[in-house]
Amino acid sequence: MSLDLAVLGGLIGTVAALLFLQGWEVVRPSHNEIRVVTLIGSAFTRNSFRQQLAGRAVLFVVGTFYGIFISAVAYAFRVEHLAWLVGPIVAVLLWVLTGVTLTYFRLLHPRIRNGEMKAPGPFGLGYSRRSAAMLLIAHVIFGAACGVVVVYSTFT
Repeated sequence: MSLDLAVLGGLIGTVAALLFLQGWEVVRPSHNEIRVVTLIGSAFTRNSFRQQLAGRAVLFVVGTFYGIFISAVAYAFRVEHLAWLVGPIVAVLLWVLTGVTLTYFRLLHPRIRNGEMKAPGPFGLGYSRRSAAMLLIAHVIFGAACGVVVVYSTFT
């Protein structure tokens, strides 16, 4: 396993997932769906530009660790050549972890605690069912992009 390519896979996967999520916001500008970057960033600041920066920074850090985890799983099971398939499968498990984490997000987020913002609930279902599906799709895209980088690393 190449740690630098695992990190790169996590970063590329994060970019791919964020492009999907941002594209979704442009296509469906509804206020009843989760805005992941804004939700995370608003825990740190009220300034909208800084919210976007903070939200993306957190997602890139988490994405880096998720990328390392996906690469490690592919390496541990000696299926690096199938990482394009293993990546999305592991990413679904990471979606479950994220979904459970969102359940407790209300305890950490100051604006949710004081009632200014709506709590996401498990898997983002506090916003809508479509939010949960959107997060699942974003995780699968992340896993596929990360897996492609792992596969590439096995052939170089």
